[in-house]
Amino acid sequence: MKHRFRNYGVKLLCIAAISAALTACQSQDRLTIVEPEAGGHQTSQPPVSSGGKTPGERKLTVVEGTNGKSGQELIVNGTHRIASSNIEAWLSENEVKVTTTKLIKEATETEEPKYAYTTEQVSISTGERHEVTNHGEAPPDQHLVKEEVSPSGKYSFVQKWRDKYTADNFMKNLKSGETIPVKGGNYMEIGGWLDGDTYVLAAGSMSGKGEIRLISTDGTYTTTVIEDKDVEFYNQFGASKGRIYYTDANQMLKVVEPGASNPIPLIENVWNFTISPDGEYIAVSTATNTGEDQVSKLLIYDAAGHLQGSLIGKGNLISYLSWSPDSSRFAFDVYSENESGMNGVYVFDTASGKVSWMAPYYSAVHPAAHPVYPLTWSPSGEKLGITIDDQEALLATYVIDFK
Repeated sequence: MKHRFRNYGVKLLCIAAISAALTACQSQDRLTIVEPEAGGHQTSQPPVSSGGKTPGERKLTVVEGTNGKSGQELIVNGTHRIASSNIEAWLSENEVKVTTTKLIKEATETEEPKYAYTTEQVSISTGERHEVTNHGEAPPDQHLVKEEVSPSGKYSFVQKWRDKYTADNFMKNLKSGETIPVKGGNYMEIGGWLDGDTYVLAAGSMSGKGEIRLISTDGTYTTTVIEDKDVEFYNQFGASKGRIYYTDANQMLKVVEPGASNPIPLIENVWNFTISPDGEYIAVSTATNTGEDQVSKLLIYDAAGHLQGSLIGKGNLISYLSWSPDSSRFAFDVYSENESGMNGVYVFDTASGKVSWMAPYYSAVHPAAHPVYPLTWSPSGEKLGITIDDQEALLATYVIDFK
């Protein structure tokens, strides 16, 4: 079933350690990887701007243990509970569209349990619900509309999925409301804004990597080719500040500029990565196998590949990476078999460099409860939705309201 908690104890394949400093590319910003110092501690490296000036160093911190109270920076106004539901989309700061799950038949020795699903609009402040669509016993389609706003806030790239493998793409002018169709179908939905006027889409294919399209705001596009023998298809893919980022079959994060012949390796052991909406930061979770245990770490890099301070998360598995829309906050979940380690949902504040533990605000019964759906931010980034398993209501979503 889609909303059941994944097995966090599954071990990953062994992958190599962090690589040494690597060469530069065509851009004025140097693309580097900071190697750990002796003792395993990683140092802060100030980013190099394209103007050649070195800004002041920002110190990032790591939370030790599960309580995270010593570094608490965020102030919480309150928490709102939405029973039996997970958030599909934020409609406004105070209203969400949710999928509500109801058990209609218990499991037997020969049959799986049966569930009914409905779509509702919920007011966060009052809890009032309004049913929108009844999906009956069929699970709701998770691929309806995907919209990604440009860093400038002037345009958005819109995908409307007709079925599991077919999407109609559009470029939308957010000021005028004009929507321009983009020709060409696609099999994948991964991409990102290369700059303020170009969206890069890894279209994918049933029989290979497919095209990489550079889509302009007028709906036209050109294609670019990445020569990489270690990629059969793109699983993780993104863009920022004129560069394309992706992982290859060996879990290596690589970067390439459109038109360049060869990509540059950046970071090994990458389990997941996500680029902040403003394109300034890349959050990277790594995974290595130490023999008996899997170790995952969460690191923040700038768009040029410079490590920004020390690691901000560590455990056996780090998942559900989520930037707030304004890029000021970053939420993530950490699972550790050792109960004294980091466990639960944390929020990293980019301004202060502090990491705050969220578990007390969404699970009084089990402080180390883990989310079973992706973490979701409100449009302003002042609210965070966390969905966990619930003994009475199957699952429950907690919306944490920050000051």
